Amino acid sequence: ILPKMGEFKVPITPQNYRVWFEYYSGTNKELLEEINSIIEARRKFTPELNRYLYTKYFGDDHNKEMLREVQAKTINVLKNFLEQVLATTNTTSDYGNKLEKYSEQLSKAEDLSEIQEILENMIRETSHMVESTRDLHSKLQEASNQVEMLREELAKTAEEAKRDALTGLHNRKAFDEEIAKLYKRYKDKGEIFSLIFVDIDHFKRFNDQFGHKVGDKVLQVVANTLNYTLKGKDFVGRYGGEEFVVLLPLTELDNACLVAEQIRENISIKRLRVTKTGENLGTITVSAGVSQINESDTIESLVERADKALYLAKNSGRNNVKSEKDL
Repeated sequence: ILPKMGEFKVPITPQNYRVWFEYYSGTNKELLEEINSIIEARRKFTPELNRYLYTKYFGDDHNKEMLREVQAKTINVLKNFLEQVLATTNTTSDYGNKLEKYSEQLSKAEDLSEIQEILENMIRETSHMVESTRDLHSKLQEASNQVEMLREELAKTAEEAKRDALTGLHNRKAFDEEIAKLYKRYKDKGEIFSLIFVDIDHFKRFNDQFGHKVGDKVLQVVANTLNYTLKGKDFVGRYGGEEFVVLLPLTELDNACLVAEQIRENISIKRLRVTKTGENLGTITVSAGVSQINESDTIESLVERADKALYLAKNSGRNNVKSEKDL
């Protein structure tokens, strides 16, 4: 493994080593195919590409590490504050005993919600002694601010975990969560919604003829056009590969078909050119399949109908929209 990493000038870091170990083990077929395609295309394993491969295939492990780090930092902030308080001579015995109890609870805390509860209790106890411990109250507020910053960092990490690294759109995990929410609202309140699958026509041609860098640019152009076309509470994500997904709350099938057609038209007018040479790389077209939730649906059956409509569009000459009505 190490000689091969050296051959492709891949820095030997824990993250890079994990990617290449998984590649050589052959257990992750998608990773194996992606690295082989990179090697065949003679692309350089830049720091950005190495980071993208690790995030794509091992992002969940990274997020767990971030969660543990944030919680450890939070506990450390509060422990430092408690040590300062307990070393202060002008606190009452009762107050000191309570803070020692919180210090013990803090050592046993397992998640941020428990830490937050301990922090709130500490603030409440401190407020009883504001007149005699103004300096300590200020330090506690500072600790509270640091905890809030760490919570925001954790929230940002959680949001990044639901984004596709290449396009910036929501990823498959975010889609699964969003469609589950819409399905529950439909069952609880009768709020309908529609689903659109969008697939780039002849995407493999861009990769094979012009290279993966151009293929990545095509994905980004389609993603940007989807973002531009869709508004409000509409959800757009990358479902996988060259396939995208759109969720339209409170939208019936006919209107969803109009949205899909607008997406198709907006993408079809795009022209790709090489910036340096002006070479025309052709046009991008997409096919789309549309379905609407109904009383007998599961999430799986709704997705299946949209998927079948998409493949009907593909088999009908591509660059068109089909719905469940056409099945």
